[in-house]
Amino acid sequence: MSDTEAFYKKAAEVIEEGRIASPLNDQERENIENPSMHGGHFSQFEGKYNSLIIDAEALILRSMASDNKIDSAGQDLQAEISELINTTIPSNCKELSNQFANASLTTKNYVDLKCIILEWKDQHADMQLTDNTKILKKANWEGRKMLVFNVVLAIQKTEGFKRQETEFEEAE
Repeated sequence: MSDTEAFYKKAAEVIEEGRIASPLNDQERENIENPSMHGGHFSQFEGKYNSLIIDAEALILRSMASDNKIDSAGQDLQAEISELINTTIPSNCKELSNQFANASLTTKNYVDLKCIILEWKDQHADMQLTDNTKILKKANWEGRKMLVFNVVLAIQKTEGFKRQETEFEEAE
């Protein structure tokens, strides 16, 4: 199993745990008597977010250690992936992304994963977004599942493209 697939599996498990524990709608969330003791409360997930952030950082480190630049077609693909991420979930990671502006496509992809998890953590802890409960609704988790699936799929496609380019160059 690739590192990216392992990241996806771990993220999907966290998402499923959150989906199962979370209320379906605002009314169900309002009826929770003690939100801080609820299985969907931020406190139940903070450590899981932190673990996913560390996993994303490990992917970044590994990518930087074997940094190989790719051609303009790969950069175009990176632009499409970035656009998907930026339109799906606004990033509060502009500073972090800027630090890796000259990094390889793979590294940028993993920075994007880290940014997504940071944003999810912030959203889950946001009292206004969660109606003063720090509990997300099932729909929030379902959206996260689609996002992480699409981003990891895009990364896998990009990695496949890079492998093809490398194999082609080696054959010449």
